[in-house]
Amino acid sequence: MDAESTLARLIYPTLGRVDAAEDRDDETWRWSALCAQSDPDEFFPDKQGRGGSVLAKRVCARCPVSAECLDFALENHEEYGIWGGKTRRERRALRSTQAVAAAS
Repeated sequence: MDAESTLARLIYPTLGRVDAAEDRDDETWRWSALCAQSDPDEFFPDKQGRGGSVLAKRVCARCPVSAECLDFALENHEEYGIWGGKTRRERRALRSTQAVAAAS
């Protein structure tokens, strides 16, 4: 399976399903995601360092649904790729901050 197919499944998991119309109601933001028009490899760099994520972060910075994307990644504990303009490490830090805030 290639990276493009993987990204398409992540962004549009309901494609090809009979009940897809019902699912889209809850996650319509995915249809506006700019990453769907980009090279999937940009969003799944080999290294999670700054250099490997620069192109993806540029796309996310212009994306009208980056906040929804980040919320989705945080809620679903996405471990791989750039989501909402954040790397795995950045998302972990956000989750930690949210956990501390919720505990106080």
